Amino acid sequence: MCSIADRPNTALIVIDVQNGVVADAFNRAEVIANINTLVTKARSKGVPVIWVQHSEEEMP
Repeated sequence: MCSIADRPNTALIVIDVQNGVVADAFNRAEVIANINTLVTKARSKGVPVIWVQHSEEEMP
């Protein structure tokens, strides 16, 4: 496994974690906890965190 130091052009991209998308997700609490852990670690290393919210009219 590589470290962040080996990847200077690294960013964490978090996609579609808005309530309407993850409300009924399998193991929702665990998924959100894992995302929070990744975001915290990325920020502590100075890695940019990019949040992407995809939406369409038919989405909740």
